[in-house]
Parts: sequence; structure tokens; C-alpha cells
Amino acid sequence: MENKVVVAENDKGIELIIYYSGVDRRGAADFNQSTSILIFNFSKEYLKAFGGINELVLPLKKENEICCDTQIIVNEIFTAKHIGTLKNMFIESKALDLLLCFMKCNTVQLNDCETCTFLNNPYVKEKILKAKDILLSNIQTPPTIPQLASQVGINQCYLKKGFKDLFDTTIFSFVQEQRILKAKQLLTTTQEPISNIAELLGFSNPSNFTNAFKNFTGVLPSDLRKKLLPDSQV
Repeated sequence: MENKVVVAENDKGIELIIYYSGVDRRGAADFNQSTSILIFNFSKEYLKAFGGINELVLPLKKENEICCDTQIIVNEIFTAKHIGTLKNMFIESKALDLLLCFMKCNTVQLNDCETCTFLNNPYVKEKILKAKDILLSNIQTPPTIPQLASQVGINQCYLKKGFKDLFDTTIFSFVQEQRILKAKQLLTTTQEPISNIAELLGFSNPSNFTNAFKNFTGVLPSDLRKKLLPDSQV
């Protein structure tokens, strides 16, 4: 399930729903689903202390991707050791933190996580570099972002933003670029049929490969091969 945060208004107040598949559940035996769903209900009476439901909901979009701050709070909820009254107080405070994050992402445009400074941590930076190595070693069948995040031990938001900051490209674009670069090498140094190259590099069919190659290089793979290997059999 896609990671997202949803706010829904109803007759009783508002409901904050978080779908998240990146929670580290070690030590949290009560949670064994692949995707966690957290639901918090805020009544109209409760919200009056903060100005009322209209001020909280009307200016907002109804659905967001999960930002870094939200992921941190969700992980804190799952790994908390409080019990009894302290647990109730803790959960309530985190529910308000999550609602605040949702409002920030909608009203002051913090979705890009500009305030994140996690790359200053060499340990985190090392994980991003490891992610790049994993992608380079698996260009034909690269892991999904959730799989890659799990392999290097970092949450998806940090992985995506950290990768973009370090390498000035998204994970998807990086994989696509590496595939095309490898394709250029095979096209100009071997007689391998284009359909085989497409399959070798993990493209679902030759047409997808041809379109991706042209978008990246500006020429068709067959034209590049004819230009550099005139005697080749396309």
C-alpha cells in the first residue's frame, strides 16, 4: 500500500489516517502487518481548544505523502516503551504532532523536507552510498524503494531525499540512466540484438526500451548502432 496521510472530516470532527509500510517493528510484536494503519479521531469539542475544526481543515488538501517528520513520529509511536497513563499521554501528544505535520505540509509547503539535516550524519550518508552500490549491482532488476530502504536500514523519505541531495537525481532517474549507459555500451561494442539488450537490462519489452533510450539520448538505439557499427545486423 502507498505511504500516505489522509485527513477526513465527518460529523464528529476529523479523522487522521496514516498508511505506512516503513515502520521497523523489531520489539513491537503487536504489529505484524506489512503496512501499518494508524487512525486518530479528533472531536469538534477537543479541537475548539485550538481554534476549531474549520481553521484546521478547510485550507488543507485532503491527502499527503509522508514527510520525514511524520515518519519519525510514527516510528516513535511504534517503539515507545510507556505504559498506562504515560502511554496515553504520549500517544495523544504524538497524535497532535502528526496533525501539526499535516498542517505544515499543506500551509507552509514543507513537503520537500528542507529542514532535514540528516545527511550531516556520516552514518546516514554511508547508507545512501550503499544504496547506490546496490542499485548499480542490480540494474536489470533493481529493488523497489521500500526494499532498498530496508536493505540499507533507512526510512524511505530519508533515502529518496538523501539520494537526490547526494547525486542530484532521483532513484528512478539514476537507474534509468545507468540502464541506458549500459545499453549504449552493448549497442556499440557487440552484435547483440536490440530485443535481447532490452530484456537484459530489465525492460518489459523492446518498445519501452526504445522509447526510454530515445528520451535519454535523443536517438533511436537502431540509429545509434547503424551510425557506429554500419555493418551490424540490427
